Amino acid sequence: MPRRALALPLVLFIALVFLSGCFSTEPSLLVVSYTYELQIRTDAPIENVTFLVPIPTCGDRPAVGPEPITVDFYSERLSQNITPAIVRVEGRQYLQLTAPFMHAERSIHVHYRNYTPMKKFSPEVVPQLINTLYPFDNESLFFPKQNFTPKEETQNPDSGYDYYTIPVYAHYENGTRVEIYSDLRGLNEWVEGFDNNCGNYYSDFYYLSITGDPQGWMPASGMMRVGSGTYREWQVEPTPDASAGS
Repeated sequence: MPRRALALPLVLFIALVFLSGCFSTEPSLLVVSYTYELQIRTDAPIENVTFLVPIPTCGDRPAVGPEPITVDFYSERLSQNITPAIVRVEGRQYLQLTAPFMHAERSIHVHYRNYTPMKKFSPEVVPQLINTLYPFDNESLFFPKQNFTPKEETQNPDSGYDYYTIPVYAHYENGTRVEIYSDLRGLNEWVEGFDNNCGNYYSDFYYLSITGDPQGWMPASGMMRVGSGTYREWQVEPTPDASAGS
């Protein structure tokens, strides 16, 4: 048989394999990731510093996804003059940060990311995905949320942010402008076909700007978003918890 005649079936076979990969709806390269960040910045030096800020918790357990949060979690990420402690305030877990001084060029900055590639897709993998639709009582969030009413949605509630307030404590001398920011996010990512990147996530963050002398407990502004992104039939959608947000 001529080589040209042999080459034609081979080319057709390769094209078929390529196209089957392009049009396949089964996900590949499945990855879940959690990110957490806390930042406290000051415009000028302050002294005798004490902060109490909400930390990620799942139920009553301080954690970022699968990673438990302990004092060592923060000690390894903070400068030596900052002393961390995890304390309970009215039934909720808080991070207490104390320091004799804090300079503008040495802000408090904690950054964490847990990036986990999943094994080959199968029905057993789906329950291991982050529950981005219904994170309450299933995933790590900031508490206690106040003035907060989550939207009642049954599927892909990607309709913007839900707003709330959350208590933050600050005390220091030499009053100046201080900013407190913390962000938490859970993300599922995968590839469909040849190079179609897909994913969905939930996010939770709060922000407080203090000017002048701090006033003890203050309401930080919080924003939360759930069910943002792409969802497929193979993803499990658990029933939402009616007690969420308390």
